[in-house]
Amino acid sequence: MTTPATARARIAFYAPLKPPDHSIASGDRQMARMLMAALRRAGYDTFLASRYIAYSKRYGAEHLAERKAGALAEAERLLAEWKKTGARPDLWFCYHPYDKSPDWIGPEIAKRLRIPIVNAEPCKTGQGPNGEWLPWRAEAQLSILAAALNIVMTESDRDYLATFAPRQRVETLLPFVDLDLLVPDAEIATGWPSPGCRLLTVGMMRPGAKLDSYRVLSRSLQSMATRDWSLLVCGDGPEMATIREWFGFAGDSVAFLGQCEPGQVLALMRQADILAWPGCREAYGMVYLEAAAMGTPAVALANLGVPLVVEDGCTGLLADPETTGDYADKLARMIDDDELRGRLATGAREFVTGDRSGEQAARKLRAMIDRVLAERNAGNG
Repeated sequence: MTTPATARARIAFYAPLKPPDHSIASGDRQMARMLMAALRRAGYDTFLASRYIAYSKRYGAEHLAERKAGALAEAERLLAEWKKTGARPDLWFCYHPYDKSPDWIGPEIAKRLRIPIVNAEPCKTGQGPNGEWLPWRAEAQLSILAAALNIVMTESDRDYLATFAPRQRVETLLPFVDLDLLVPDAEIATGWPSPGCRLLTVGMMRPGAKLDSYRVLSRSLQSMATRDWSLLVCGDGPEMATIREWFGFAGDSVAFLGQCEPGQVLALMRQADILAWPGCREAYGMVYLEAAAMGTPAVALANLGVPLVVEDGCTGLLADPETTGDYADKLARMIDDDELRGRLATGAREFVTGDRSGEQAARKLRAMIDRVLAERNAGNG
């Protein structure tokens, strides 16, 4: 993409959940990196404004007050720094503000500098059995309401914003992947534990949706123990012992690698025949786009945002989450059919080099942000 001849707009990027250079890999960290790269590709002078983490595991009022006070202090620090250097931003871009990690910094800076806010992937979490997170949600909604534009990636997030935010300030950018940021390790010694179809699972081992995905996968594979497959599992967490027990039936056909570096995971994806990850209640799942970039089709559940990143019959197979045994049936079909795997592998690669590429995302972001900046300039004129 060609950078405009006019001076480049300066964009302050912030991710209150986890900064893009955080040491712990995750899908949200990867999307933050992708968005920063897309903004730069679009021609903006984009920089990481702050590494302040607003996220809290605990909902108590004292935790909210502590996080908010820290955020406002960080806003004062940034304002003082920019006043000294003269390098103030033209726009504040926040990735993934939601109940457990509101953006308190952006609204304060936007008010003081009179610049617009753009949010990407604003959403909500469960409110808790007794509404424990509702005070946090109210705080998160303030920054969403303060934005000139909120960019959603799923219909469920659009539906949520429709309950309180102006519709004309909401646009959609479908999940994408920047191939330039995906660098597989050149060499990797790990191999599959036994011959046969090479299955790969990548997922954190924590309670909730991730654990449910491991449960679905273990039960599905147990029903096809006589088929010729082997599985590598990348992931670690507090439920490791439970998950190991669930896969005990498979013996040497399953190997647990623990937490793997991103380059190792990509190398394994490139070698695997199938990404076997059900994706229970996934918002969408960067892992599917990364696998597609490596030419690896997926078998997943058609729930929540997963169909946004796995196109049934094109980049993988989707199972009905309400039909018992359907995930096992779809996985068995993929294992048994070499021609199907080859066709879906081609489709997966075409998917991420087409409309879901970093180049396309940069073009769409450029159009959205240029409009926001033009409206700001018109209002200041």
